[in-house]
Amino acid sequence: MYLVKTEETVRLSEILAGMILVFSLLLFTCLLFPAEGIRLSSHFTLTFPSLQDALGLSERNVRVAFTIDCSEVGFSNFFNEPEQCEESALPVNCTPEQVRALPVQPIEYPQGREDALNDIMSELTALHSGNRELVRILHYGDSQLEADRITAYLRNRLQEDFGGGGVGYVSLNPQIPINPTVKISMSPEWEYSVPAVKYKRSTPLRVGHLLSSVRLPQRQQKTAWIKIERRAIKTFPALKFSRVKLLLTNTSAPIFLEAKTPSKTIFSTTIPPNAGLQEINLNMKQSRENLTLHFRGSGCPEIFGLALDYNTGVAVDNIPLRSSSGIDFVKANELLLGESYKLIGAKFVIMQFGANMVPQVMESYVAYEEQLHRQLALIKQLIPKVNILVVGVSDMARRSGGVLASYPNIVKIRNAQRRAAFRAGCAFWDTYEAMGGKNSIISWAYARPMLATKDFCHFSSDGATLLAELMYRSFSRDVRRYMAAHEAERAVSLAEHSTSK
Repeated sequence: MYLVKTEETVRLSEILAGMILVFSLLLFTCLLFPAEGIRLSSHFTLTFPSLQDALGLSERNVRVAFTIDCSEVGFSNFFNEPEQCEESALPVNCTPEQVRALPVQPIEYPQGREDALNDIMSELTALHSGNRELVRILHYGDSQLEADRITAYLRNRLQEDFGGGGVGYVSLNPQIPINPTVKISMSPEWEYSVPAVKYKRSTPLRVGHLLSSVRLPQRQQKTAWIKIERRAIKTFPALKFSRVKLLLTNTSAPIFLEAKTPSKTIFSTTIPPNAGLQEINLNMKQSRENLTLHFRGSGCPEIFGLALDYNTGVAVDNIPLRSSSGIDFVKANELLLGESYKLIGAKFVIMQFGANMVPQVMESYVAYEEQLHRQLALIKQLIPKVNILVVGVSDMARRSGGVLASYPNIVKIRNAQRRAAFRAGCAFWDTYEAMGGKNSIISWAYARPMLATKDFCHFSSDGATLLAELMYRSFSRDVRRYMAAHEAERAVSLAEHSTSK
């Protein structure tokens, strides 16, 4: 048999030359490629093996990879198998029980201000003693809070311990419209505000405490509607609420509001033109039906939030601000923001941010500390008696040279947050230490069940619930101590009063 040489025949020497060329290019790339990678955008970094890794002289498990900024990309799951990573206080493939076995991370208080949470603890103690008031708590955070994650557990535990129901105020203009317990749909006439984190104008943003709003445009006559539907999801209790509230302004002309269930009209009123902020209350009388709000007229209502509450107990508003680092409150119109806080009766604010600062690796976070302190000072100025708990940044990891490890700046950001909190007279809870410290997010991502997603930034549903459990364990311990001290003081006071008689 003879091999007939044709133009399509590829010579062995040509194949060998091609392989040498490819190998040379790869070798050249290994030598020149920066060890820290090339940042392609604010969200992507391309890394490449070093020469030592490529020649098999390193024990690392090498892989060309993109490091992803979780602030915009979200819940990616690129890698399914455990990789080479630095050691953690938790084993890889850990269990929730092993996380729960970690030391309880206490809430920290600024020196001389060990009473920084006494006002909210006094409110909860009063509820426990039978006080018929509504105590509203605001839980701000970044995308970790989306879909009511973390907040839902805190709300359920607080309402179990101190009464209440509903999901509190919900945004009609969420960046990610996901809520496991309620579905809100709206007619196409509504216009939406720009998210605070993306607002770049010099004029203050017209928003309330949810940092968002919707409005009907100014024209002669209009009709519009907002529909509230209770979701039926097995993993969440059926949504119950006895009161619906609208936080709004209305300018230029009256507008007629009518609230209807599928079976009847339960409320109707004419909202007169008024530049001020007002809260409209609709009593549901324990109805379990869906509800539609109808608007008709030539007015221009601007709605800053819709609440689904009980009349008493604890209400907890879930306020996720995707891509935010918690420094956008100063963009809001102070008058509107202050009126909003006053009308809703905010007693306690939880600030849970930091993840969006992590990909910005810097030597110093003094500027971030100043920005965060400015937000806390503003909230305290607008709500003089409010208590604030700053929840520190969680662990996040990236790949460097093929090895998974925590970002090197996590502790710096955590420390900046603590300093800002203490300077403003706020309490602080260290998420990073509570979840296991350095490299703990890697253990959470490979836990069984999975507690974090493989972007090594976001918590899974199970992980969000577990983190909330750890947070509430610390908070409730301090509440119990306060209640015990309160009871002891009350007993002493009663004894002294009895003796004086």
